[in-house]
Amino acid sequence: MDYGHDPIKRLFFNLYWPTLTGMLTMAAYQVADGIIVGYGVGTMALAGISMSFPVLMVAVSLAMLIGVGSSMVVAIKLGEEQVAEASRVFHYSCSFSVLISAILAGVLLVFIDTWVNLLGANADIEPFLKEYLIYFALFLPTLFLRFSFSLLLNNDGSPNVSRNANIISSVLNVVLDLVFVLGFDWGLKGAAIATGISQTVAVVFMGYHFYLGRNHLSLRQYAVRVVEPEQRRILELGFPIFISELSGALAFGLLNKAVIDQGGSEAGAALATISFTLFFVMKFLVGVAFSVQPLFGFNHGANNPQRIEELLRFSLKFVVVIGMLAYVLIFLFAEQIVLLFNVVTPEEVALATQALHWFYLGTAFMGANLVFGAYFQSLERTRIATCVATMRGVVLVASFLIVLPKILGMTGVWLAIPLAEIAAFLVTLTFVFLRKNVRSVSMTSSINHSQARY
Repeated sequence: MDYGHDPIKRLFFNLYWPTLTGMLTMAAYQVADGIIVGYGVGTMALAGISMSFPVLMVAVSLAMLIGVGSSMVVAIKLGEEQVAEASRVFHYSCSFSVLISAILAGVLLVFIDTWVNLLGANADIEPFLKEYLIYFALFLPTLFLRFSFSLLLNNDGSPNVSRNANIISSVLNVVLDLVFVLGFDWGLKGAAIATGISQTVAVVFMGYHFYLGRNHLSLRQYAVRVVEPEQRRILELGFPIFISELSGALAFGLLNKAVIDQGGSEAGAALATISFTLFFVMKFLVGVAFSVQPLFGFNHGANNPQRIEELLRFSLKFVVVIGMLAYVLIFLFAEQIVLLFNVVTPEEVALATQALHWFYLGTAFMGANLVFGAYFQSLERTRIATCVATMRGVVLVASFLIVLPKILGMTGVWLAIPLAEIAAFLVTLTFVFLRKNVRSVSMTSSINHSQARY
């Protein structure tokens, strides 16, 4: 694939379909994981997994800081035809991922009780949450490497390798879930170990591709050393997604607390249903962002602004359509989705169904925000990307969670995140229009200045 010359739509779909297929298989195993845990351990175990999501998001935010930052620098370097520099950045990202994940795992294990208390689990949920977090921490290095490898494979023009790794890993995870949770009766410990083993297999599969060095990036002649400006560039480009993911963790933590305070353990089970379905829906949206990122980055490095604008317009239209379709399907089949997770009491079913109806109102705006995030980051507009991510993930969500429940009760809790996405989208549009106006004024001034000289 020639990222600088092939038709934009063809390049997008050549990246999107393998990315989406791999991510959907991951989503399928996550949903299957929830179903197996729901039947094998119970709804309180599901709530325990749901309440661990802020910790998972902290881990993912750090993995994204390294993985996205490195992949963007790699894409820009490849666009500038600096292949050797791109490989050095790749090697650095691998070493940095292992180091940071090992430190995070140590902090999580040493202060496990503190983490559990911070997450706000009640007496029913606490033992399940603690058990899951302990075994989750042990496999953090493979989680970090999996994120980095998946992103870098897209930049390397090998999305099919990432897809195949995700399919193999997901099928293995479901099989191990059945064996460990239902067969051996290991509870949440079994679910966490199954996930860790399957992640390790995916990392080995993708790592072998890089070891062979079939495209631009190779694990052979491994060199960790990266010059300081590139280290700073990696962190700067990865920082907005770090803030976005970390803000998501804080937002979900606030949502956890608001749900438990307003509705108790029954509402916690409804939140678990949202959490697992959100993983599935987000794959369609995040898949778009992951697919456009290497194209934005490469064409930014190659100085092709027309292709960047064409890609932005197309990807926004595409992701909005996907978001609207997702909402319609969830609205129509909300009760059937809830029943999949062994939520059987009429009160829990009604509450979870209502939660799905309200929570997914902002799906199309969420997708557009993800595309804009990839756009600003790839063009190295990190201040704008960070500002929008902070507002979207913390400021707006916290504000809505404080105000809306007082007016609308539980409905206000479910509406907080979709309204935050809509408001963030409007803020982002303001930045886009301001940037275009400034560019237009600058170009007009340059033309007038040139004409005045003659």
